[in-house]
Amino acid sequence: MVDSGGTIGRRSFLSRTARVSGGLAAAVAAPSLLRSADRNETIRVAVAGIRGRGRNHVDGFSTEDRCEVAAICDPDTRLLDGVASSATGRQGKAPAKMADLRRALDDRTIDALIIATPDHWHGPATIWACQAGKDVYVEKPAAHNFREARLMVEAARKYDRIVQHGTQSRSAVHIHKAVELLRSGDLGRIIQAKAINSQKRANIGKKKDAPVPPGVDYDLWLGPAPKRPFNPNRFHYNWHWFWDYGTGDMGNDGVHQIDIARWGLGDLPFPNAVSCGGGKYHFDDDQETPDTQTVVFEYDDTTLVYEMRLWTPYREHGVENGNVFYGEKGYMVFDNHGWRVFWKGSEAGPSGGHVNDRGADHRKNFLECMRTRKRPIADIEVGFHSSALCHLGNIAYRVGRRLRFDRKKLEIVGDREAHEMLGREYRKPYEIAEVI
Repeated sequence: MVDSGGTIGRRSFLSRTARVSGGLAAAVAAPSLLRSADRNETIRVAVAGIRGRGRNHVDGFSTEDRCEVAAICDPDTRLLDGVASSATGRQGKAPAKMADLRRALDDRTIDALIIATPDHWHGPATIWACQAGKDVYVEKPAAHNFREARLMVEAARKYDRIVQHGTQSRSAVHIHKAVELLRSGDLGRIIQAKAINSQKRANIGKKKDAPVPPGVDYDLWLGPAPKRPFNPNRFHYNWHWFWDYGTGDMGNDGVHQIDIARWGLGDLPFPNAVSCGGGKYHFDDDQETPDTQTVVFEYDDTTLVYEMRLWTPYREHGVENGNVFYGEKGYMVFDNHGWRVFWKGSEAGPSGGHVNDRGADHRKNFLECMRTRKRPIADIEVGFHSSALCHLGNIAYRVGRRLRFDRKKLEIVGDREAHEMLGREYRKPYEIAEVI
């Protein structure tokens, strides 16, 4: 029988998080994995959001040694039985089924929350999980907005939690080798890095509001987002293209390339200024987010450029989604499959290929860090810095102005409208406290 995430679980966790906000966090959020000093202990995880990427996480974590998918959570309860059956077949033990991820946070036997929900749930779920003493693997982008991502870092540090961000390229061996070459100086100083998100996506059409499908807890799915009528175009997957829930393809897919670009430039954090041009030039449909976007992030002595075209059936520099680093002596191009260097005059230089399963290695790194309590390879602070560029780029697009950013105060300077878009208003009872 499906556990619908009823009032006992909700009241229990919500009352606890209220006490956390009031300053009793240390007593409430005792770390659940202090027993992890025993490296043979089985780690029990809950997976929140079980379509697409979440289903992949259920399959992956249920096959890891000394790891058990103890619970699966999704407001679309129609998905629970099939995914639970798959997990049972893989690990020999059935996970609990629940609509509300907060029921998993109430379970003191669960050690970690794997978050593959829509973007607007990433921040609240991560912060609440840290407060509940859980470690977290949260999919990209780190949050729905800048403020949430910053608070996720604060929560991880305050409650001493392991929080892995889902930018799996940080676990790709060939990218590590490429970054080593970039930093060796062989290409000279890197003047500019370009993140390319060039692919062909589908037109989602135009759909009318409709009744909520049976088995869907739509109020729970909306969570902190504004109350709106149900529309199938704002639901499964297509939520990416609406500002209430998603961050466009810049936060959905482009964050991977932005993370690599920032990494190759020396893990630069925040820019001095951001400007963005673009729009909906190809799709005549319900999408709010752009299908074409060019963002320029200005640093002291370099620029990071993000280019997005969601209507292109061809490759650029031989890559669909990838990166180019322009140095004084040559340039480097790479994607998920490999990298190659070209010297002046386009003479071919060294190259390397893809040699490991970065998704599996990323997952294993998270589990290993849960046991050792060392920070993971894509720690939430790394995720914050990369996701922050997506949030700033989208704000620049939405207001249509070049934005100046104070890197110490973490504020947009001289533009009140843009600065207010660093956060959002929350629908009760899904607020995030100012003090976590």
